[in-house]
Amino acid sequence: MNYSNNLQVYPPSLTSLRERDWTALIELFDRDDVDEIEADIHSSLFWLIPEPCWEDDPFDFLREYL
Repeated sequence: MNYSNNLQVYPPSLTSLRERDWTALIELFDRDDVDEIEADIHSSLFWLIPEPCWEDDPFDFLREYL
């Protein structure tokens, strides 16, 4: 496979996760306050949604065909 032509393709990892890596990941996600963290992320992402531009007509590109 030619990796230079397709930037979306990544070669397989040469190393696997070590036991200490698995332990760190488990500790990271096995918390009592994970629901609070999820709610905080959700509310932060909610404010990042772009507000629609009400002046723009979404079907303006169809005017020449109608």
